[in-house]
Amino acid sequence: MYIHKSQKIALMKKILSVLVIAVVACSCAPKQWVITGSETSAIPLDAATQALADPRMTDFIEPVKKNLDKDMNQVIAQTSEQMRAGKPESLLSNWTSDVYLAAASQFLKSPVDMAVVNMGSLRAALPAGDITVGNIFQLMPFENELVVLWLSGAEVKKLLDIFALEGGQGVGGLTMEITDAQAVNCLIQGNPIENDKLYSIATNDFLAGGNDRMIPLATPAKRVDTGLKIRNILMEYVIRETREGRKIQSALDGRIKAVTP
Repeated sequence: MYIHKSQKIALMKKILSVLVIAVVACSCAPKQWVITGSETSAIPLDAATQALADPRMTDFIEPVKKNLDKDMNQVIAQTSEQMRAGKPESLLSNWTSDVYLAAASQFLKSPVDMAVVNMGSLRAALPAGDITVGNIFQLMPFENELVVLWLSGAEVKKLLDIFALEGGQGVGGLTMEITDAQAVNCLIQGNPIENDKLYSIATNDFLAGGNDRMIPLATPAKRVDTGLKIRNILMEYVIRETREGRKIQSALDGRIKAVTP
């Protein structure tokens, strides 16, 4: 059968188009990668690895590092004793919660009822004696901000039951007891919690998202974002206390007690 030249060209174009489409389709198909194994090893930071450093980069970094070390090693306060985080209450969590409460009240120009600090956010202890800028960065390495939330008393009770299940958390303006993994004898500012009353709570924006199992905080009746960095709040507090001639102090005051029935 005779095929006209124009028909041959048209046929070749069709075949070429099909081939192009097939190639594109294959190239666009998602690749399935499978991990068949992995190996890890520790690289020690010693004289051998230091010898591999690019001297030009080292010379560039060194003055920056010196200035940073100078700033981080600046002494800004003193403590009477070491302050660590721990449950059901601790020197560090009590102090941090009280600072949250004071900062939120100052921001709103009105007393805030209570404060909540998750133990997991307190990443380092404050040593006894000199406190440096670096110590505050180690304690609070995150960029979290202070938030004020309003919850009903009924929702606050749910939150405190979560604290009881976890064995305690950092709180301020609040006292409670833990019995059989339940929160009992709970008082806010010395008064029993009323289910229908709204209570203001100073916390950080991480917890305000309902993280660390603090689900009731994610659905407040009202929320105010202060824009204040938690680390800056702590830094300003210790500097102010030092300026006024006071050491940084805390106490185990029984705000959360584990009671054996």
